Amino acid sequence: MTNIHSVRLENFQSHLDSYIEFDKGLNVLVGQSDSGKTAVLRGIRWALYNQPRGTDFIRVSGDFVRVTVTFDNGTEISRERTSSKNRYTIRQPEKEDLILEGFGIHVPIEVLEAHGMGHMRIDTDHELSIHLSQQLDGPFLLEQTSSVRAKTLGRISGAHFLDMAIRETTKDVSQLNQRMKREQEAVDSLKEELQPYASVPEMKEKLNLTEENIKTITQLVDRKKTLEQLRVKKLELKTEEEFTTKRRQLVQNVDQWERQLLSLENKIVRFKMLDSKAQQKKDLTKNSNVCMQWIKKTDQISTANQQFEWLQQQVSLMKTLKLKHSQSKEINEEERKSHDQNAVTLFLKEIDQETIEAINVQRQRLKQLSNVKSQLQQIVNQRSQIDRLTEKLPSIEVVMKNEERLSNKVQKHLELQTKLLELRDYEKRMENGKRYIQLQINEQEEEEQRLQQYLIEQGSCPTCGQSICKHDPK
Repeated sequence: MTNIHSVRLENFQSHLDSYIEFDKGLNVLVGQSDSGKTAVLRGIRWALYNQPRGTDFIRVSGDFVRVTVTFDNGTEISRERTSSKNRYTIRQPEKEDLILEGFGIHVPIEVLEAHGMGHMRIDTDHELSIHLSQQLDGPFLLEQTSSVRAKTLGRISGAHFLDMAIRETTKDVSQLNQRMKREQEAVDSLKEELQPYASVPEMKEKLNLTEENIKTITQLVDRKKTLEQLRVKKLELKTEEEFTTKRRQLVQNVDQWERQLLSLENKIVRFKMLDSKAQQKKDLTKNSNVCMQWIKKTDQISTANQQFEWLQQQVSLMKTLKLKHSQSKEINEEERKSHDQNAVTLFLKEIDQETIEAINVQRQRLKQLSNVKSQLQQIVNQRSQIDRLTEKLPSIEVVMKNEERLSNKVQKHLELQTKLLELRDYEKRMENGKRYIQLQINEQEEEEQRLQQYLIEQGSCPTCGQSICKHDPK
């Protein structure tokens, strides 16, 4: 606030154009009654606070009114009103003039900032002018009520800030108490909700033990699979060994079978040879009969011719018999050798048509037996393959037991997974609750620190009024 240096009144009540300059300190206006002493105060009030309102204070015969207040800092506030104008003019050193119009009944904020002598608001219903008073006002504050005096002194001394701080602090404390009560209720509710999860650590230990058991079971299952694979390989090797033994037994008499086959081939060759000889003998017998018939028919030919022919026949017969005799010797020698190898060939000593037919029948039967043998061998091979596959497959009871055990293990595993998910959800909710509680505690501590800092800055206790000293934390 600055001091008023001078006042100029133009057409304001009884003043036509009055200029009053004030001195520092106390200034006294003296004069006769109704000489315009009070008009000076009214002019200043009108210029600074726009009071009184209206146009009754315009001097008679005047068409305008103007009051100019000059302050010791060089600021000049001019209030002017005519029939068409109602404005303020603010002049400040090294600044352009500021003209304010259209402000209504209120004083522009620029004017209040320029002179710095505003009214002091006591409360919502009272304002006090501490710089200018009316002519008939009593001593300062003595005519006011005790509550207004207390509020005014509190305003002047700054105690209203403490009142405001107390009100705000009380309000904040009440809100914090309510909030703490709600938070405590929430904490109690969370504790009650967490009661069913009190056994979570024990369940966690059981879960860890179950996980270890699952790992052990998994290792045992892997070991069982390995043993099953080894067992299957062992069965396969055993089957292969049996099959190899059977094959070895089958090929054990190969030499004997080869000797018998060679003997049969020799017999077949000899049979063909004997068959050829028998056919020749049959042809000779037939030719001999034909010759005999011709001889009978030619009985009347000369004896010489008959004897010649007979001699020729005898010669031919002798050649044939010699050939037969030599062949018979060779056959006997071969029969003797064959008899040493296989006694079965003894029947060849007596060669006749029935023996040959029996040999043919034996050959056909041998072929059939060979075919049956090959089919039987195929059946045996298929049977051995079926046996190997059957041995590889576990029994039905074992399969059922394994399936039941696996079903139980899968069910237990699913139950453990469900419990694990529930446990993780419980842990997550507990962590969220802890974070929420810690956040509320931090906010409460921050509010307490701000309140403590505010009271330290104010310097006095709002309850007892004693000063508050700031101590350095140890």
